Amino acid sequence: MKRIVATLLILACGTAVAAVSGPAPQPAPASPPIDTQPSPLQQLRIGVESLMAFMNQDPLPAPSAIARYLDQEIAPMFDFDAMARAAGRRYYQTLSPRQKAAMADEIKQMFLTRLTQGLVAYEGQQVRFLRPRISPDGSETMISMMILNPGRYPARIDFRLAVRGNDWRIIDLAANGTSAVVYYRQMLATEMMRRAYARGPVYPPMPPRY
Repeated sequence: MKRIVATLLILACGTAVAAVSGPAPQPAPASPPIDTQPSPLQQLRIGVESLMAFMNQDPLPAPSAIARYLDQEIAPMFDFDAMARAAGRRYYQTLSPRQKAAMADEIKQMFLTRLTQGLVAYEGQQVRFLRPRISPDGSETMISMMILNPGRYPARIDFRLAVRGNDWRIIDLAANGTSAVVYYRQMLATEMMRRAYARGPVYPPMPPRY
């Protein structure tokens, strides 16, 4: 938006100069095209402000409406495949493409369900974004969002975003320092251990008694 406003100001000034009598102005050198792709901060801010506008309705939307909104408008901001890959680590590499997709979908459903449950208690909290921290190669960035009157909400949420083609996607977030990917990784390890115990422990054969 700032670049668009600046361009309009330049065009307006150019028109005024052309109207003044005197030598014809020389054509200005061609300027590089303006990048209209929103920055990760702009993209995240738009998504959060859209969600807050949705939640500020009176009366508060029903849980089913919140879940539908999150699935249609908020879920596309995330890269759940990357979250599944980071949560599964070496285990993820042993899965088939179908199993990887199922794991990513399970993480998506768990994440959106918990987010829906949290938003039911929404009370009009205000937020403020901090300056993004960009990786040296520019492929990832970390953006912190402060919740000014948190109540039952975490006071700080850190979003980790990565470049995906011409867009940015959230690949992890941490509430008060607790990472969602680490949470899913621990839950996956617990589930794998539970399944291993369900199959029964494997013990070596007992030696014969004499």
